[in-house]
Amino acid sequence: MKKMTWGIAVFAVLGISLMSSLHFFRSTANNSSPSLRRGMFEWQEERVKDRNDVNELIGKFQITDWYQELSVPVDRKTTAAFVSHLHQSEVKAYALVGETEWGYEADGASLIAYLEELVRYNTGVKPAERLDGVMVDVEPYTRSRWKEDPARHMETYVSGMIEAYRYAQKHDLIFIACIPRHYDDQGLTELLEILIRDGCDEVAVMDYDCGAEAEKLETEARFAEKYDKVLHCILEFQRVGKHGLTEDKTYRNKGLAAAEAAWNQVDQAFPSISIVHDYHWSKPLIEMMEEENE
Repeated sequence: MKKMTWGIAVFAVLGISLMSSLHFFRSTANNSSPSLRRGMFEWQEERVKDRNDVNELIGKFQITDWYQELSVPVDRKTTAAFVSHLHQSEVKAYALVGETEWGYEADGASLIAYLEELVRYNTGVKPAERLDGVMVDVEPYTRSRWKEDPARHMETYVSGMIEAYRYAQKHDLIFIACIPRHYDDQGLTELLEILIRDGCDEVAVMDYDCGAEAEKLETEARFAEKYDKVLHCILEFQRVGKHGLTEDKTYRNKGLAAAEAAWNQVDQAFPSISIVHDYHWSKPLIEMMEEENE
């Protein structure tokens, strides 16, 4: 075998690096565990009817879980076709739901009423068309009244979530609680533990601290491990300035490689926990794909 000259070797290395950067959105299947779950948030209800980008998103980002906002009452025909399509791609389908005011109902009445609609839907369709569960994104902390008495309002929110979770359990719906990562920073650690212990099957944490995800998720990860719950690490990809997002809160400009590195750090920090890598959300990722193709 001929020896490669030093110059050629350097050129080859540079060439490999260039190709890696050009394939920014390449599949991560070769360096990911086959059991790794990756979730996609979808806030556009019309995606149920217009599935143009669904297959591409599933393929490029190795999606295993899809969180879809649905209109109420649920359109049985279109939803059944959409859920069936996801299941054929071996992707679980979850209803994405959440109204801020629901967090102020100790009995969880409004959330349970929504779950009842999902149960009616599941009862009326074939097994392959049934929703697997629900991603519950209720954000009571965004209301001005929250600041008046965070502990009391958190107690109300947790109570409502527990009631809704019990209903979901009775009807075979996986119940994922979507929360911000700052409840413990507000001195609400005890109630956060109760929520994770008694109010969900899985806990999904919206982590806006780019580069410090593992550190910020430590409390939630500890409780997830303690109570044998799945932990989701949600990363943001919306544009800087959207909803007040700053450069240090989103991976839009940092890119997918930086997000993957962040997820890998979380995996390494909590090796005994099942962790889902969640993308928030489809629209900015579609924009990023289009920009890459320009």
